[in-house]
Amino acid sequence: MNLFKAFHKKYVLAFLQVLFAWSCLNAQLTVNQQTAQPLVQNVLLGNGVSANSITFTGSPQMIGGFNGSNSNIGLSNGIILSTGRIQDATGPNQSSGSGENLSQNGFVPLEQAIGDGAETQDAAILKFNFICEGDVVQFRYVFASEEYPEYVGSEFNDAFAFFIQGPGITGMQNIALIPGTNLPVAINNVNAGQNNNFFVNNGNGTTNGGQTVEFDGFTRPLIAKANVIPCEQYTITIVIADVSDGIYDSAVFLEGQSFTSPEVEVKGQISYVDGASELYENCGNMTITVSRTGETTSPLTVPLYVEGTATMGADYNTFPTTVTIPAGQSSISFTIAAVQDGINEPGGETVAVIYRDTGCVEIVEKRVDFTIFDPPPPVAVNPGLPQEKKCPRVPVELNALVTGGVQPYTISWENSLPNQNPVTVFPDSSMWYTVTITDQCGAQLIDSSFIEIKDYIPLRLYVTPDTILCKGDAAEIGGFSTGGKLPISFAWETPGIFGQNREVSPQQTTIYKISVTDSCQITVTKSITVKVIEVNAVFNVNYLDHSTVQFTDLSFTDVVEWDWDFGDNSGISELQNPVYTFPDTGLFFVTLIASNEDACKDTVVNPIFSYPPFNMWIPNTFTPDGDGINDAFAAIGEGFVSYEMYIFNRWGEQIFQTDSYALRWGDGQRGILDNIPIDVYSYKIIARLPTLETKQFIGRVTVIR
Repeated sequence: MNLFKAFHKKYVLAFLQVLFAWSCLNAQLTVNQQTAQPLVQNVLLGNGVSANSITFTGSPQMIGGFNGSNSNIGLSNGIILSTGRIQDATGPNQSSGSGENLSQNGFVPLEQAIGDGAETQDAAILKFNFICEGDVVQFRYVFASEEYPEYVGSEFNDAFAFFIQGPGITGMQNIALIPGTNLPVAINNVNAGQNNNFFVNNGNGTTNGGQTVEFDGFTRPLIAKANVIPCEQYTITIVIADVSDGIYDSAVFLEGQSFTSPEVEVKGQISYVDGASELYENCGNMTITVSRTGETTSPLTVPLYVEGTATMGADYNTFPTTVTIPAGQSSISFTIAAVQDGINEPGGETVAVIYRDTGCVEIVEKRVDFTIFDPPPPVAVNPGLPQEKKCPRVPVELNALVTGGVQPYTISWENSLPNQNPVTVFPDSSMWYTVTITDQCGAQLIDSSFIEIKDYIPLRLYVTPDTILCKGDAAEIGGFSTGGKLPISFAWETPGIFGQNREVSPQQTTIYKISVTDSCQITVTKSITVKVIEVNAVFNVNYLDHSTVQFTDLSFTDVVEWDWDFGDNSGISELQNPVYTFPDTGLFFVTLIASNEDACKDTVVNPIFSYPPFNMWIPNTFTPDGDGINDAFAAIGEGFVSYEMYIFNRWGEQIFQTDSYALRWGDGQRGILDNIPIDVYSYKIIARLPTLETKQFIGRVTVIR
């Protein structure tokens, strides 16, 4: 044995013992240890094959059944044979080398088939005799191994074979071959590098491991097939074994019910929905389907026999008594239709289409039996008597009673679900309801049932048209009704409001719902939309000079008229963006009334100041001595909207600042005046005009006492 591999396996196995319980709980492939006899008879065998002398050689832990329907193994169920314990096959794949040496013997014929002095051990050998009714036997299988991918191309080429012996076969023939070749399926022949179209990579057990099966790799489902002589006994030996060592496991999965031999089946289906065995003259047909299992590469001719009291050609159409299933097809069909012969035959006439399967022990008849009856009586329907109701929309049951024809019937009432009978309707007014009946022969009948709403005029509601309303205004909305049964009552969706009309003054567009209800509890509801139009008057100003102002309208929405009043008892305008020169200075309250095309209005009033022309005088001395004369320093002017003054000493340090025209340098208590030394100071005065123009004055002022 390779020493590195033995060392690696020793520690892998120890780790697997810790993980085993968790792995089984989470696996999607499930296995169940069983004995060989029931596995072959109840699981593996399919149609056309019988088996006897079933034996298994190996540890009982190496054979069992599996369910792979929730796994990626490719087979739904069947038998598993393993070179180790079958329980170790369950996923997820968490090890690169799962397995156990069970110390079982090898199998010499398998060693001879492998050649190159291969030595096998831990062989699992399933052997039984079988007899086929057809000339071919086949089954589906998957080979899987933990030797993938590390030991591809090495001496650890775990192998298996399906050896067949019997008449016409020389020696032991292995039928586990790569499709289209004579190469046996083995690790070194099917892997990620060779014949990879037949290979499934299930991860290496450490990264990207499959979640349902432990084995690192396995084949796609393959077919093992052999030609045999019908009814002769053959022996098959299914064997899998470890090669060179007995640690890493391999397994073969045999699909359930796939061990089969071709068979012929004959089935019939009458065109009626219920699929009964009665066929009526001149109505429907019987479809006969002849099918086969197994290979379809060659045509198959099947002889048929016809029996019964009915006569072909007289009671039903002629059809061939020998049919051929073409190559590439698994079945062929033909139809039988009963002929209307005008003869009264109340008990019917029988027909049997038979295929006689010779089998290997006795002749087995596979047959389709049916009876031909006289044409059924015509379809008749009673849709129900006319019904009278006092009020509309009350539930009324419609029930069509159908006789004759061939059941089941298709019954469809107008404007209701198909094939629904009885059906409940809620008529608004007197009306006819139409029903259509179709039987299995295709015969169709149409009839009607009348529902009368006695002396009832449908209730109608008429409401105020949708209204446009200026925000803040009020409107009266409402409605009136016609028809219905008295007494009539009106109600609005708003709780507690009743009556036909109401006054509304919504602040935004609102939908009002009004309902009218009569004594039949018939209610009609309609909506009235009151669209609220809101106008917002807004304007902006821009001074062109001290008393001339550009007014800019910013009103919304959809304003089409403007009325300006400039607040001086003389100036008005209807322009959108007027320019106005005030004749005098002072504060004026300018009013804008904005109107839209629906005559909705809004008013805004803003104060606007008309300034005098700009003037400014700045003294060059002042005497902060407290005598009340020339005690403070400031500019004197008009025609500006803001004012700033800064005072600096001879060293450029700012010693005073104000942005108020009313505050002068030197204003305040006596102590402030004493703190202004005699000296020459610099000033900077900034004035901003209504036009946003800036005037700046820089100069000197002398303090004297």
